[in-house]
Order: sequence, then structure tokens, then C-alpha cells
Amino acid sequence: MKRKYIIFCLFVTTKVVASSGGLASIPATLSLQQQLDLSQRIELNETAGKDKYLTYWSKNEPFPSFGIGHFIWLPNNINMPFKETFPRLVAFLATKTPPPIWLANLSPFKLPWQNKQQFDKDLNKLRLKQLRRWLKKTKKIQAEFIYQRFISELNLAKQSLSNAKLNKLEVNLTQLIKTPAGFFAIIDYANFKGIGNNQLEVYNYDKKTIRWGLIDVVLAMPSSTLSLLENFIKTAKFILQERTKYAPKQNEKKWLKGWYYRLDGYRR
Repeated sequence: MKRKYIIFCLFVTTKVVASSGGLASIPATLSLQQQLDLSQRIELNETAGKDKYLTYWSKNEPFPSFGIGHFIWLPNNINMPFKETFPRLVAFLATKTPPPIWLANLSPFKLPWQNKQQFDKDLNKLRLKQLRRWLKKTKKIQAEFIYQRFISELNLAKQSLSNAKLNKLEVNLTQLIKTPAGFFAIIDYANFKGIGNNQLEVYNYDKKTIRWGLIDVVLAMPSSTLSLLENFIKTAKFILQERTKYAPKQNEKKWLKGWYYRLDGYRR
């Protein structure tokens, strides 16, 4: 009973709701084939298609990442501007398939490892092995979670946009969604760099404000003779370059080559 109660409460407080919110061309859910395609491509981008990276703590980050989308789970007393996504993923998946017992029974639902050293020590022990097995068998459901989160966060972010910005956003997204490449590009970029228009995920330098989420890229797209997808890729590259230029306290330029490679992959 305890196990079901914890998961139920977690799901109630983090439920993701799908709604088209004016973009009639966005389906409310993915087809099984779309789930498969999206899960395979996002997994390849995030984990290089290797199951061992379904539980991963990079030496360059103060938190671990899990699943095909590298959903983050923050240690105690770590404040980051990025949204913690792994607890929401667990809540979503738990409605479809039971998680490992140790994960379901966590109360409060806090990361058991407080640093990379502890995490790496447990990497091939029971808890993380069980977690990888669960994440491996739920890849398609994780793709649906990514999609539902995209719709939910897009609808929320749109509420703060002016009519002019909202019109440009909807026109460009509607056109991008019409092609498989464009559809994947916006879903993957939102999972990769956030939906955008986030007051926390922002760099300020002098009087310059840098944001890099999906909405920020789409609204920055200029009139162009390029295809809409090429325009999106080119604009995203420029914005991410600007992000690295004005990033405080750390050198982000080392990530730029990998980011560009990922963006170039949207053409395939």
C-alpha cells in the first residue's frame, strides 16, 4: 500500500496534461510508430544508443541524468535554473508500468546519491541495474512523456506572449510540424534546451539578455529565403553561440561543437 500511495501522490502533483492550445496540427498523443521513432532518435542524441548511459552522471555536471531524454534529478541543496524532470518522468511511467520497489518507496522522493562518487560506486549495483532495466523497457513511454511535457509547457509559456509573438510562434511551429524532420526538430530541441521563455534559464550581460529555448529560437527566426527547417537550425546555432559568449562563470564553448552536430542532425 505504501508503494502505491507514494507513486499516486507524486503523479497527482506532477501530472502532464496534453492540449493543442490553438495549434490544431499538433496531435494530442503520439502514434505507436511515432513513439518508436521519437524514442530511438532522442535516445541516440542523448545516450549514443547505449543502455549504460540510461543512468549517467557527467563529470561536468552537479547532477545525474536518467532515461532516453537524460532527465535530471537534483541532489539536496543544489539550486539550478534548469527544471528537475526525472521525478515527473517516474510519475508518468508509474501509471503504465511499476517502477523498481526501492524507487517507488522513496519518501521523500529525493536523490539517494549526493555526489558523483557515491553514484559511480553504485553504478553496477542492484539499484541502478534495476533502474536501467526499467528505463530500457519503457523507452517508448518516455517518448510520450517528452511529447506531453512539450505540449504542456508550450501552452503554459504561450500565455505570457503578446499577440504578435504568439502569431509568429504558431505560424512557424505549424509549418515545421508538417514535415517529419521539422516535427522531430522542435520536440528534440525543446527536450534538449527547454521550451523557452523561462525567466530562470537566462543569461544577463550588461544590457543584453540571452535566452535559448525553443520559443526563443522560433521568435528570433528572421524572414529568409531558406527553408523553415534551415532557418530554424541557423537561428538556433546563432543563439547557442551567443549563449556561450555571455555564459557566466564557466566555459561553455566546449559544448558548441556537439550542439551544432545535434542541430545538423535535424536534416536527416
